[in-house]
Amino acid sequence: MVIARLFQRYNRRIDPQRDSLLPGDHLWVRRAGYSHHGLYIGNGQVVHYAGWVEGLRAGPLAETSLSEFCGGRTLYRRTHVERQFSRQQSVARARSRLGENRYNVHANNCEHFCYWAINGDHHSQQMDWVDLGLGLLHPGLEATRKTLGRDFQPGTPQRLSPILGQLALDWGVKSAARWATGPYGLAVYASYRVGRGWLGRRRQKRALSKQQSTLKVG
Repeated sequence: MVIARLFQRYNRRIDPQRDSLLPGDHLWVRRAGYSHHGLYIGNGQVVHYAGWVEGLRAGPLAETSLSEFCGGRTLYRRTHVERQFSRQQSVARARSRLGENRYNVHANNCEHFCYWAINGDHHSQQMDWVDLGLGLLHPGLEATRKTLGRDFQPGTPQRLSPILGQLALDWGVKSAARWATGPYGLAVYASYRVGRGWLGRRRQKRALSKQQSTLKVG
């Protein structure tokens, strides 16, 4: 029930023929087993990662028509309550990466790209759920998943040491939760992971806002 309400609050079904779209809108459609995301840049055009659309290989970031992006599927718009960049800035950021051919489902997929253009954080809710599922099975599986994509994020590659440190912490928390609460340990661990992710994103946004304010003052 709570998850359904949150989904409806931040994801609105869009009819392109009736509803107006604004440059900088975060759009997405459902595909088989996953959701595909893109940034609307105006004039009926969308920038998105054309991953795995041309056979068994990933395509580059491309600017395509809205109808091509939808492919006849239901279109959704995701709401970002606290945008770190204006709509015009988000469009410029998206266009700055056109032609990039570094798609990686683990660390640089289409949803990562949209969050980066709008908020500056390299984030994917889909991968959050994957990580949670892997972490519930075994923290080592999640660490492996993160390691596979650590060199694909734009900018400075992520070092391996923070991943290993987080693995040790998660392993300890999961073991403690199982020992303290028995059969409810997985639920406790899942709650910890969801809360940790939320707090981490909040801290990242505050740090980015502080950095932008410093640049404006300077």
